[in-house]
Amino acid sequence: MEMRRAFAYVGLALVLGVAPVLADEGETEEEQPEPTWKSNIGLSYVATSGNTDTSTMGLDLLVERRPDPWGLEFIANFNRAEDSNREEDEEFGKLTAERYYASGRAMRALSERWEFFAGLSGEKDRFAGFDLRAVVESGVTYHALLGPKHLLSFDGGLTWTDEDRISEPDVSYFGGIAGLNYEWKISDNASLTERLLFYPNFDESSDWRLSSDTGLQVSMTSLLAVRLGYEFRYRNEPIGEADDTDTTTKASLVFTF
Repeated sequence: MEMRRAFAYVGLALVLGVAPVLADEGETEEEQPEPTWKSNIGLSYVATSGNTDTSTMGLDLLVERRPDPWGLEFIANFNRAEDSNREEDEEFGKLTAERYYASGRAMRALSERWEFFAGLSGEKDRFAGFDLRAVVESGVTYHALLGPKHLLSFDGGLTWTDEDRISEPDVSYFGGIAGLNYEWKISDNASLTERLLFYPNFDESSDWRLSSDTGLQVSMTSLLAVRLGYEFRYRNEPIGEADDTDTTTKASLVFTF
């Protein structure tokens, strides 16, 4: 059912994004240069009452500066779900989901297609078995497609990970990062994005992680957009009794500034 809803949302957003293009067919506009800075905040909230009493909220923040030659990217996500009808337990209370994530990355352009990056991220997800996971990363990015309609880049580098686990001893290890970042500018007001990341563990090869974040964003005005997102996170060796897969489907209002 979750995947069917996601496909239905994507289909609706595609109609909203492509329809204005068909209506304006034949008209040409002078291309505007991309701004050096780009920022947006996405907000989502769902609440039910009566036979069920639940609330779900989400917050997404993106601030980035295009490398010229130095660039910066800051990402933060917050998701929380609570069910008041759920039997309260000692560890989580009435929570059914809670996750915090923040990352910062600095980039230095080396040429039109190559750039160097270094970054730090922190994540808290007690339902996945850890209080804090900190990752230091460094590597290079290759831009295979430069647009204007399709943008495609690949990341490759090394990482150091430190995990503060809840039910198991804490671990620290060296690993790697391999990533793909794709954007398809469907029209002037709609775009499809995909961010795929693979994290191998050099100390224990079976303990690798994979994450995917797919989004479809349609602009309503120059400041307001609707974003439909599907996030998939997989860990080959989950911590304790945690599941190996987490997914999040989200519809958000996005404020761009």
